[in-house]
Amino acid sequence: MTFIHENFLDTGSGPVGRVVTSEEHPATAHEFYFWTSESEAAQRLDIGHIVAAEAEDATAVAVLDDPQRYSDLQSFLDDFYARDGDAALEALSDRVEILVFKARVLATKHREDRKQSKRPVRSGPVFFATSRAIEFALGAEDFSGTKIPMLLHENGNEVADDVPQRTPLYVDEDYLLGPEAGHLNITGMSGLSTKTSQALFTISSIFQKTENKKVAALMFNVKGADLLFLDKPIEAPEGDDELAKRYEGAGVRGLSPEEKGMYEALELDVKAFDELSIFAPLRYGMDEGERELNVSDVSARQLNTRRNARGEDHCVHPIVWELGDVLPYAGYVFEPSDFDDKFRGFIEELRARRIDTTSAFQSLMHEIDDYFEAKEEEGKSVSSWNGHHIATMNKARNRFGGLPSKCAGLLAHGRVEYGDTPRVDEPFKDREMRVVDISQLSGVPQDLIVTSVISKVWDMAEKGELNVDKLIIFVDELNKYAPAGNKPSSLKDTLVDISARGRHLSLTLFGAQQFRSKVHDEVVGNAATSLYGRIGDEELTNASYRSFSQTTREELLQLEKGRLLLRHAHYSVPVFGRFPRPPVLMGKQGTDIFGGKNVDAAVAVQSVMRNLTSKPPALAGIRTDISGVEEERIHDALDKINANHRNGNGSKNPYETFKNAIKGASRTRNGGGNGRGSADLGFLDNVRRMKDD
Repeated sequence: MTFIHENFLDTGSGPVGRVVTSEEHPATAHEFYFWTSESEAAQRLDIGHIVAAEAEDATAVAVLDDPQRYSDLQSFLDDFYARDGDAALEALSDRVEILVFKARVLATKHREDRKQSKRPVRSGPVFFATSRAIEFALGAEDFSGTKIPMLLHENGNEVADDVPQRTPLYVDEDYLLGPEAGHLNITGMSGLSTKTSQALFTISSIFQKTENKKVAALMFNVKGADLLFLDKPIEAPEGDDELAKRYEGAGVRGLSPEEKGMYEALELDVKAFDELSIFAPLRYGMDEGERELNVSDVSARQLNTRRNARGEDHCVHPIVWELGDVLPYAGYVFEPSDFDDKFRGFIEELRARRIDTTSAFQSLMHEIDDYFEAKEEEGKSVSSWNGHHIATMNKARNRFGGLPSKCAGLLAHGRVEYGDTPRVDEPFKDREMRVVDISQLSGVPQDLIVTSVISKVWDMAEKGELNVDKLIIFVDELNKYAPAGNKPSSLKDTLVDISARGRHLSLTLFGAQQFRSKVHDEVVGNAATSLYGRIGDEELTNASYRSFSQTTREELLQLEKGRLLLRHAHYSVPVFGRFPRPPVLMGKQGTDIFGGKNVDAAVAVQSVMRNLTSKPPALAGIRTDISGVEEERIHDALDKINANHRNGNGSKNPYETFKNAIKGASRTRNGGGNGRGSADLGFLDNVRRMKDD
């Protein structure tokens, strides 16, 4: 038998069925039906598999949907009477039953490339589609940009014993990042649809596959330590036995052979993000109320983040605001009942006077008090200052007094000097993964940071100052920040703007939510690529899913982790696929292995040295070297060595420098030494000490 496109048909597995048409179910250009054979290959047919069949001078490639089993019974009673109502009784003759699949056409390939065919398939054999047929059907030949692998499709045919045919599901870079279209939206139930894992996997794919472009990503960490150790691979590096033991002790399960095979099939490396930056606000109470806060003096132990262990804090930086940074978002901070026209007018007065710090605000309030006292001494009765009633200013004094606790460490008392310290809203580096950690915040400060950072990044994009060709912004809980409905919100307006115009300004929005139906229509409507994990039945009844078949909707109710439905601008029909776990540590795994602020001193030393030298010392040797030395002295020495390396003044042998420092401290404490100990102790005593509780 000769076929038009034999390389589209897996003839080795043999026909798996035959196209069937009837008055009730005719074949159309967009769908057809076929009954399945009794072959071993046909027994593997399932929803989501992809098959191919012939039309006139063309081959149609289609995805399976809606399986139904038929017999010649007119009603259930016919079978009941044939067995005299006895379930154990054999009927006089076995009834013929057939399994019929509906196939939804993805694409049709004509014999001549210049022709486009929309002809229905003819009655004839149906075969599993080959990987080449699947790539064609999903539009890969028409991609204008780089192919970005997002999922792996597994078909029912086998390329070897028990090895299914696997085909990468690519999306077009120009339709994911722009400029043709853009944005990605991920929907699914919390904890069951792996939304954050898929976003990380996709960003890793983009970083590896995008060519001739500088790309970066900005993510908001809203749950635990999910995104705080993205520079740590999911498997312990080879040759580091000490670290391997810590991985094992934390119960970290490396990639299975199957997952490694998936990475190989997708032609992706299993690698962590090399360029990671983490930003977090101060913990409440860490600002000591000075008139100026030098950010370079702030340690990770003072920040409200779970990534704060020495040696692992090199990529962690503060987010600290002056009062002037908060005032533009006063509508978020203060209660609506407080934020009336009079109160808003006084805040505008503060902004016009450039009252940028809490200390400057307090000074102004003292001046206002002096004004009223002076008027009283003159015998004049006044109730307002510069057009603002005294009651309004007293309310402002009261409400501003609660700002430090309301902003939960974000707001400093005095002026903030960043110097050369990295800032969350500065231009990006190529392949940089920037994470804003708001996981330990809630309510006002969390909303403030998200609103401010995204607004400033949007301003940078409009001015062409991003320093990268494409920036991905990942926002989880999108239904919270860009909800459906007409309720005004500056953040929602910004996200709508990004979804509408961002792809032309180098911005791409990756959004995730549990309820797609509760996200603003323009945000989800402008996403050229969408992924769906397991979805609850109350969500599936929404009109957002009306384009899916009943079978597809029922599949979405019970999807297992790692399996998603992908819809893309080039796909005429959405396709199911799987993806392996991201190549990085996530959540509690990172804190278990790399510790928090109370990590063992020897582990802290090794972690610092691992970042400063290619051959870190073994733990056993470190424990011997630090024996008898106060832990505070050890930490002070580590902080000083780290600071010197950040400033470009690090020694060639940092561990020897560290040992010399603590030896000097130990000799001086024991009353020995020849003067060198005093010098070393002075070295340590000059270390700038962070408040470390």
